Amino acid sequence: MCETFSRTRVQKKSIDRIIVPNYNDSMGDSNTRRRGEFDDALKGYYQDHDEVLPDENTDYRSLAAESVGSLILGFLSALTFVSALFVIFPIMGIVLGATAIRKILRATQELEGLGVASVGVGLSAFLAIAGMTYQVYMSQYEIPFGYVEITFSDLQADPKTGRIPERILKMVPHLDELGNMQEGTNVFIEGYMYNTRKATENRYFTLVPSLEQSAFGPLTRSPTQMIEVTLLGDLSVSYRTSPVKVGGVLSVNSNSDTPYSLKADFFR
Repeated sequence: MCETFSRTRVQKKSIDRIIVPNYNDSMGDSNTRRRGEFDDALKGYYQDHDEVLPDENTDYRSLAAESVGSLILGFLSALTFVSALFVIFPIMGIVLGATAIRKILRATQELEGLGVASVGVGLSAFLAIAGMTYQVYMSQYEIPFGYVEITFSDLQADPKTGRIPERILKMVPHLDELGNMQEGTNVFIEGYMYNTRKATENRYFTLVPSLEQSAFGPLTRSPTQMIEVTLLGDLSVSYRTSPVKVGGVLSVNSNSDTPYSLKADFFR
């Protein structure tokens, strides 16, 4: 009996150790787990959705149209080497480029093209200076197209025979071996205006190699050191003491006190 009682107490202790789960606790854990799974699902949804949407912090800036225009005008500024009239291109390029730089600096977050505008301004300025320098050089020192440059030394007669140089005789209107009249060559010569009658609107003057004078009066010149110049058309000039350059057809008249005459259509 004692053995039976002891066994009964052991079984009772074992039963006491068995913990019956609380129904409410089980339901709470289940709800918590489901809520967590739902939240994770939502997080995944929003995460995927965020990857599809564009980045709000994307730095997008548009290129200023004035910058491109300035660069194009900068390249067109090379036309100043063709004619001084094309200087309008570099002027417009500088103005447009400066406008672009000012606009970009005021809206750096929205506009770009600062480098392009700077290149346009620099190119326009450089080609404007280079082109106009070339034009000045051409107008002051270059021989016009179609003219042959001569000097007063080329015009001097042979000191022994007094004959006009053969090279000059081939440049003036003359009869060839077949008796045909050959037109004269356009010549280009530099000298000084002399023996002018008016200060302005001169159409006739004498061209001499220099304005030197002796202590006793005007320097005596040989006939071949003077050219009687007649300006053609509406061309007229004012008297000047600086060197002038005249272009036209040269003629020779050995019977005249001044054998050389020039009908000039170019004066510089």
